[in-house]
Amino acid sequence: MRLLCILGMAMILCLTSPAFADEPPLATLLRAQALNTVFEGFEFYNVTIESDLAQADGTHEVIAVASGKFLEQTRRLRVLFLVVGETVIGGQVLEENGMPPCTTSSGTHASAR
Repeated sequence: MRLLCILGMAMILCLTSPAFADEPPLATLLRAQALNTVFEGFEFYNVTIESDLAQADGTHEVIAVASGKFLEQTRRLRVLFLVVGETVIGGQVLEENGMPPCTTSSGTHASAR
């Protein structure tokens, strides 16, 4: 009976695993080190690698497109990343469509007393 429970849980975990589990390692790296914070709170988002150019110094210039959905709004970013080994060193947004980033305006904070 215990074995049956373990197999059932394993099957459930496999069926509910994130969709990005089978994406390329580079896309997973960009998610973990840069894009998860940009798309925090989104229902889902996808990452596609447009190009990965190796440089003579061992770095990689990677152009990635990330798009996601939050409620009825969508956001799409095309970003140039500089990757060294397994670390994202920097990035620059080349194109951005959809929702603007969230900003807080000073002076509009409500205080609870």
